[in-house]
Amino acid sequence: MVGACLSSIDSMKERMIPSSCPYCGHTFEIKRDTFVIAGMNPQIDQRLEEGTYFTHQCSHCHKLYYLEQPFLYRDPKKKYILVLSQQKHIENLPPDEVVIHCQNALQFLFCFRVLSRNLNVRLVLQKKQQLEQYTHKKAIFDTYDDQSHCLWFIVDDQPMAIRLKNTEIYDIVKKC
Repeated sequence: MVGACLSSIDSMKERMIPSSCPYCGHTFEIKRDTFVIAGMNPQIDQRLEEGTYFTHQCSHCHKLYYLEQPFLYRDPKKKYILVLSQQKHIENLPPDEVVIHCQNALQFLFCFRVLSRNLNVRLVLQKKQQLEQYTHKKAIFDTYDDQSHCLWFIVDDQPMAIRLKNTEIYDIVKKC
C-alpha cells in the first residue's frame, strides 16, 4: 500500500485506517495520511517534530496511545525516506535516498528528529544508549548544538547534554 504511493500524487490522499484502542478495545476507523513529502503539509511536519503525529486519544475511554499505521515520509532534499510498515520490501523507492524501516512510532519519531537535523542516526543512537545506561532512565533526543558540539536529550523532563569527542564531531553530520 505505501510503496505504490511514490508513483502518483493521487496516492497522497488520506486513507481510512481500521484500529482499536489497546486499553478498552473500542474499534473505529480513522482518516490518516499514509504518505507525506517533507514541506508539503507543514502541519504534519510540525506534529512529527513535536512527537505528536502518531498520538491518538480514544473517543471511548479517553486514554492516549500511539496509533501506528503504515506511513512513509520522504525528504527528497535531504535524501531520506522513513517507513513505518510491517511490509519488508517496498517497490519504486528512489535508489539514491537512504531508506530506514522503523518498527514502531517511537523509532520513527527518533529517526525523524535526527534526520531532519541532518545528523548521523547511528551516532545519535549510540549516545542515547550511553546516556540511558548511565542514568538508568529513558532518554529522548532533542537537538544538536553545533557551537558546543553537544547532543541534547530529555531525561525525566530535564535537559541533559552529551559533548561529542573531537573524533565524533566530523561524523555527527549525515553524509548524503
